[in-house]
Amino acid sequence: MSRREILGNYAVLALGVITFATTVFAVWQHFSPLPYGDSWDGSIGFYMRAAQDPWHAFFEQHNEHRLTFSRLIFFADIRYFGGRNVFSLISNLVLAGALAAAFFRITVHYRPTLSRQTRFGLAGAILVFAFSWMQRENFAWGFQSQWFAVYLFALLAFHSIDRTAEADAGDKPAKRLGWLTAALVSAWFAAYSMSSGVLVFPALIVQALYARLKPRQLLAIVIVTVAVWFAYFIDWHKPGSSGNLLTGVREHPLAAIRYVLLYLGSPAFQIRTGLAGAYVAGILVLAALAANCFRLLRASAGRPQGVALLVFALFIAGNALLTASGRLWFGVETALASRYTTASLMGWLALILFAALNSRTPEQLRRAVFVAALATLAVASGQRFFVRADRDETYARFVAGLALRAHVYDPEIIRPVYPFPDALPNIARQAEAEHLSIFAPDQPDYLVPPSQINASLPCAGSIDDISATTTPGTYRATGWIYDQADKRTPRAIVVTDATGTTLGTGVIGAERGDVRNIFGRSARYSGWTAFFKAPASGGIRVDGQTAAGAYCALQAEKPMPAALPAAAAVQ
Repeated sequence: MSRREILGNYAVLALGVITFATTVFAVWQHFSPLPYGDSWDGSIGFYMRAAQDPWHAFFEQHNEHRLTFSRLIFFADIRYFGGRNVFSLISNLVLAGALAAAFFRITVHYRPTLSRQTRFGLAGAILVFAFSWMQRENFAWGFQSQWFAVYLFALLAFHSIDRTAEADAGDKPAKRLGWLTAALVSAWFAAYSMSSGVLVFPALIVQALYARLKPRQLLAIVIVTVAVWFAYFIDWHKPGSSGNLLTGVREHPLAAIRYVLLYLGSPAFQIRTGLAGAYVAGILVLAALAANCFRLLRASAGRPQGVALLVFALFIAGNALLTASGRLWFGVETALASRYTTASLMGWLALILFAALNSRTPEQLRRAVFVAALATLAVASGQRFFVRADRDETYARFVAGLALRAHVYDPEIIRPVYPFPDALPNIARQAEAEHLSIFAPDQPDYLVPPSQINASLPCAGSIDDISATTTPGTYRATGWIYDQADKRTPRAIVVTDATGTTLGTGVIGAERGDVRNIFGRSARYSGWTAFFKAPASGGIRVDGQTAAGAYCALQAEKPMPAALPAAAAVQ
């Protein structure tokens, strides 16, 4: 190996490590303990239902899915980690790491003589794909572990069939049984990770036929397939959020093709090449998939290595078509959602590795390595967006959580954590009754102040506005606050009356460019929102928590307006 090749491998390893590290940092940067979107019903609601009927809760439908595997994670997160998303987010990273390790081990299995430097380069490239921040929605949202799980278990199932065939050829019955069992168990986990996982079983049957497994083994796969499909679909119903699985593709075939191309080419879109780049990438992926399938079927070509990788890529293409059939009515460009990018990235990686493993001449290998290098650099270039944290979104979610804790259910306030605000109050009330997540007595994310506040130090700031909420007797106030002595914003705020009696609390984090212009960068996010009960008489005061048990006070008192406009109520 030349010095240039050695340095190249180390450079790719460094790129992979940087990708991994920056994605972990981005997960921390985007962290929010708030349940968001499907987490309310799919995690919090599931946990409460599991307390009543565990068997049904773990296997019940969520949209078109049965999220049994991910529910193990959700349950543990709420039961043992306070429902703050910490365990769920770590699980996302662990599953992505397991997927990367699976790709690495499969490749090395077929190339055990790879040099240490080449293995470093291989590991780096796999890390770039597995931990790309293009998948930000799946990394930053605790509810998304199923996206990594379904592809991990699918890949393990397909590889286990390859190993079963190897054990057959080597006349090793114990290993043959072990690998076949691993394939069936992995396929079961894939099916109960996401709905697309049910496609793993038919793919296993086709792969087993190609590998010429013994009739008894094939029969076992067919029997388990029928059993799992029967159990999965016995009481399954089409959710209202999904289109008809056949109508969309049949009535809009061109739109379905566009959807599939965008789905498979979405990594190109994520690096800002536009729709054209995504279409071109999708076409190239389909062309590569077709070419490799042709290679697989050529009788004179010999048995390819790593067939599981190609079957996995075909599974990804099947996912694209299945998603198009159910989501086409939302619009073609929904195929570019970052959560779908996990599938396309893993499909790209599988095709690249399969091509490299089956290069029969040095020239073919050089071409495969060249394509791999280009794809790796392209995917890595998207990592530059990891620093873009949407502070406004995070703040809006914290305000929504504060509102729920204060029993304020105004739609415009709570919508940032749930797209259907009419349904959220009922779930939130049940969660509060069960002391779950942000309603737990020992939750660390929202200040629980003493009944009386004595602030001895001053803070700069103002109470800009007071408005009514839909909850009788509860009001919202907004403003800004800054601790000039320590040159920082306080941790949280407390609303009191003139005597220091606590009326409510608030969160800090709204962007205030005007305050930044006065006090500098440390005051940029000094805006706050609070919810409070009206004082018995007089106005309100605001104190900022500067440390545990320590507060600074705004000097001005804000009188309660004589008449406040009513907010729109949640029905």
